[in-house]
Amino acid sequence: MNIFFHGTIAAGFNAIKGKLEKDMAGPMGQWITEYRLADLGNNEVMCAMNCKDMEALGAFMSDPAEMQWDEDNGAVYKAYIMSEMTE
Repeated sequence: MNIFFHGTIAAGFNAIKGKLEKDMAGPMGQWITEYRLADLGNNEVMCAMNCKDMEALGAFMSDPAEMQWDEDNGAVYKAYIMSEMTE
């Protein structure tokens, strides 16, 4: 399943880049097979991911520690589920 998120990180691009690298080295790396993170400037970011386990991703994102990280770092974003367009 493809996931896309777009938003702002007040703490800056390096904060979210470091967090994703750390998360991918842990359990998240078991169910996210690949991702691409882009710095759009002015603290705006977007990321596309391939997720093998949506339940695990949902549990991870709703974990109080994750929600606190978002709050502490000024992360405001929306996440979307995407599917491939075919003919």
